[in-house]
Amino acid sequence: MMLPDDRIIVLTRFDFALADQMTGVEIYPVFPLLAKSGVGDRQGNKPHDSSDDSVRSKPPVPERYLSYVEALSAAVRRFEAGPADMLIVPSAGPDEIAVLVAFYEQLEDPQAPRAMLRLLSEDVVSGFPASFMERLHTCCRAGLLSLHTETTELRQRLEKQYGLAIASQFNLPCTIFADEVDHTSLSHNSHDEIKVGVLGRQRAEKGSYRIAGILKHLRQLAPRGNGEQKIRIVYQAVRSKRMRRLMIEVANRLSAGRNANVTIQYLESGMSKERFRQLLLDVDILLLPYDTKRYRYSGSGMIMDGVFALKPIVHSRGMAMQELLSHGNAESATSDREFAERILKIASNYYLYKQSTGAAAAYAGQLLDKSAEIFRI
Repeated sequence: MMLPDDRIIVLTRFDFALADQMTGVEIYPVFPLLAKSGVGDRQGNKPHDSSDDSVRSKPPVPERYLSYVEALSAAVRRFEAGPADMLIVPSAGPDEIAVLVAFYEQLEDPQAPRAMLRLLSEDVVSGFPASFMERLHTCCRAGLLSLHTETTELRQRLEKQYGLAIASQFNLPCTIFADEVDHTSLSHNSHDEIKVGVLGRQRAEKGSYRIAGILKHLRQLAPRGNGEQKIRIVYQAVRSKRMRRLMIEVANRLSAGRNANVTIQYLESGMSKERFRQLLLDVDILLLPYDTKRYRYSGSGMIMDGVFALKPIVHSRGMAMQELLSHGNAESATSDREFAERILKIASNYYLYKQSTGAAAAYAGQLLDKSAEIFRI
């Protein structure tokens, strides 16, 4: 959608299966499995840290990357890719960075396509040794690679902590696209049930363990009795996380009698893209009690989806993507009680928060426009 007039070729590993049939692109499984997974990953393993790198004109390619580099070189030759073409890695990990650095170090063709790497977390580069970081810097200075981040917070972190030259911010939509939802559609009766969505695959860093505590405080703080505002938490539970869901169910049953106006609904996480999209559009508020150790610099696709879906958001204080959460469309919290208070605050002033979501969506749309301009530089 961002490159409507371009020929788009998707290169994948042999074992990679696309969840949905993609249209308008050519898909070629060319990359083999890496010889050993986990090198250069979050555990701090290194892709290559030979002390001889600084004196070699062409550092040798580690064996585990050799077939990957060869496959990339063959693909570039096959499609006759030149300087007007671009290699785009939307979610670059340590292995992808190491492979591309090795690819350009071995390359002798000055007419090769340049590469854009989108870095989504600090973990991607934190395990690299100083010798490899210098090689990465060299590729960037030569104009062969450009590094981009999804958030301003991560860009500032990588520039200050690692001295990386981040070219620009590179944002992409997820489930909901810009201008897909009518900004003028703000209808919501004051007595309608407010549905609070805890959506997506729930992992520990997404704060799923906090739902029981937030639910308890909601039942303590929300008005009781007939005619009062009803609130329903719509929680996507991962089937394999039975203990986590059991804890929430126990807490739910113990506190159910305190306030019948606050309920919880469980949904499976494994649903189709279209069904998830409809679920996202159907809820009224998004609840993101994410762990800021993980999301202090990294963005969340759920924030981008929520902004484009025109949903007020209650999120952990200190999360990244603040430029999307500072238009009067969101509230931040730290404790479980605060999360409950912020949910009730939005619920009781829903129309005002809903009005502010349009400004946030417009700003996010501008970020996408700027991201599309990157491809034309």
